[in-house]
Parts: sequence; structure tokens; C-alpha cells
Amino acid sequence: MLMPMMSLKTSSLNNTLFMKTISYITLIFLCTNFSLTAQEQWELIKDKDGIQVYLEEEGTYAFKTFKGSTTIDASIHDFVHTIFDLERYPDWGHNVKSAALLERKGDTLQIYYSIAKAPFPYKNRDGVYRNKFSWNPDEKELTVSIEVLDDYLAENEQYIRVSGNGYWKVKVLAEDKLDVIFLMQVDPGGAVPSWLANLFVEDTPFKTLTNIKKTIDQHKSKTNHYSFLD
Repeated sequence: MLMPMMSLKTSSLNNTLFMKTISYITLIFLCTNFSLTAQEQWELIKDKDGIQVYLEEEGTYAFKTFKGSTTIDASIHDFVHTIFDLERYPDWGHNVKSAALLERKGDTLQIYYSIAKAPFPYKNRDGVYRNKFSWNPDEKELTVSIEVLDDYLAENEQYIRVSGNGYWKVKVLAEDKLDVIFLMQVDPGGAVPSWLANLFVEDTPFKTLTNIKKTIDQHKSKTNHYSFLD
């Protein structure tokens, strides 16, 4: 009779240890998941005309990361056409003075040089930007990753070279309805103090999204078609 009782106690002990282990692992997972989520905390600083602008509350950079979101009444093809059309980039990119194509590989990569206007007495800024286009057909979501390339082009003494990265995320909600997110972290370079640059950081996402909506609306066309989006 002793052997079955010992077996029962051992089994019960094993079950208890198993449940405690599972609870511990679950707790670690929840805490880790919370920690990862907490790393990206956004403060809503502007909500106007259907555009929301956020700043990262606690980032690792001196210059704050911004994020703008809105909806655009257009097709995904119209959006991509606008990004590729560098001739019209100054029409919608906030403070963009000019842009010139340096390299393009099909419909998945675009490298261009751009000059941005800076207020007096600061020098204008310039940079070489690489856009990589990737399409998720299951989610119907486009990601355009943006990276400022450091060594692609020699620096011009007339300008201050910027650095940074970001992305566009565009999700198709309906045939002519897009959910758009624009995120960037940019170091303007030179002697601009971070606290001063951060005071004006909300203008870039708000005005860029305001202007790109207008530009897309003015140049919609059924001929704007990109096969990688099919």
C-alpha cells in the first residue's frame, strides 16, 4: 500500500512543480512583452484636419523621432507614383528645395539627392536618401523604408549633411482609401541644438502629410500602375 501512495504524492508534486513553472514562464513573457511595448511610447502633440502627429516620449536620440498618421482617398498605385515622382517632391515634402534621382532599380529601390531649406542664419541641409519598397500582399500593406546614406556622395561645403532613417507604412483599407503612417528620426547636423530643433519637429509630419494628400489628389490617374503591388 505504501508504493501507490508514494507514487500519488510524487505525481501530485510533479504537477504542482509543472504548474508553477508554467506560471513563472508566463509571468516572464508578460513582463518582457510589456517592457518591449513600453520602449516605444508616443505623445500625441497635434490632431488637426484628420492628421495626428506624435513624438517619441523617451528615445535614445537627442533629436526626437516623429510619427504622423492620416487617411488618404487614393489608390496604393497613386501613392507609390507620388513617391517616385521626384519632380513634384518639393510640392509636398516640407521645406524640400529640390530633389534629383541618383539611382533606381525597378520599382523596389530609389536613391535620390535632396536639399532642404533651413531658416536664417543656418545653412541649408542636404542628404542622399534610399527608399526601399516592400509589399505584403496578405496584409495589403506597403512599407517604404527610408535611410540617409553617409558615403554615397561627397559632401558639398555649401550645405550641412543630415543623417537619419524612417519609413512610410501604407495599408489599403479599400480600393481608394489608405491608412498612412510617416515616421522619421533625423539629425540635422551642424550647430543646431537639439532642444531648438525639437521645438519645430511637429511641422514636418503635419505639413508633409497635408501636402502629399493635396498632391496625390491633383495627380490621380488610372495609368499609375505598379506590377509589384498586384
